Amino acid sequence: MFRRLRLFAGLLVLAAPSAAFAQATSYPTETVRIITPFEPGGGTDIMSRALAQKLEGLWSKSVIVENKAGANGNLGTDVVAKSKPDGHTLLMTTNATIVINPQLFGDQVKYDPVKDFAPVTLMSTLPFVFVVPASSPAKTMEEFIELAKKNPGTLDCGSSGMGGGAHLALEMLKSRAGLDIAHIPYKGTGSSITALIGGHIDCMFVSILTVTPYIKQEQARALAVSSLKRNPSLPDTPAVAELPGLDGFESDLWYGLLAPAGTDPAIVEKINAGAKAMLDDPDIRGRFEPTGALLIGNSPEEFSKLIESDIKKWTEVIERANIKAQL
Repeated sequence: MFRRLRLFAGLLVLAAPSAAFAQATSYPTETVRIITPFEPGGGTDIMSRALAQKLEGLWSKSVIVENKAGANGNLGTDVVAKSKPDGHTLLMTTNATIVINPQLFGDQVKYDPVKDFAPVTLMSTLPFVFVVPASSPAKTMEEFIELAKKNPGTLDCGSSGMGGGAHLALEMLKSRAGLDIAHIPYKGTGSSITALIGGHIDCMFVSILTVTPYIKQEQARALAVSSLKRNPSLPDTPAVAELPGLDGFESDLWYGLLAPAGTDPAIVEKINAGAKAMLDDPDIRGRFEPTGALLIGNSPEEFSKLIESDIKKWTEVIERANIKAQL
């Protein structure tokens, strides 16, 4: 009897991987929804639709994009956190909702960025550019820092909003470089760029995707990028990290793909493979890379480690700057 039970237990162990393989092979069995927690037309929406088109072709199943904007991206993110973990509801979002919002808004955020999600892959990164008006006396980042130190409390730096990635990049720069600069939050990127071009503010961090046309038209001057290394689309613009005392400075916007926690790892791997196929497509690279986006496609484990390290980094910045926000 004991020998038969042991044999039965052994057969169950052998069957478990086979069951997981069968489930991943049959996935998806219904329409896959990619939820993006922002309005149509933005970076997450564009990335989501490119991915949906690729996955439809690979899987011969309908893949649709649903925009669920609201509450600074928290609304759509929470929808996925509470969805059935079967791989048929995915989240395409930025580090704003996974890394920054839970630290910035505290108990107002109803999901846990680590416990409620299964990271699939980091899709791409997009640096911010530190820009000044064309009329600024600062021609380099070193000159700007010197100007700020000689005139403490007199320079104004704008951003697209309180607690956003651009604002946090500024706070990290202020802390690392020892600068006394006022932060002027605007209601969006458009109004803050208008203020910069008009000379109403002295500087700002802004997405490379948004600001590059203004740089090329010489309406704004690029002094540095927030990525660890120079960006191929602005090869003559140094990274902040190149400056003495600012090594390791990094403040990129990223786009990532996640599933609800508890999703079968075999299904996560199949989604990961589909996303990598999309990111490796020469047509996709030709479409995104000229904008300054760096396409990544890493493993779920690597993406998970990035999320955890970013949460630690930005929690320290938010607490040090004493930033408080309300939804």
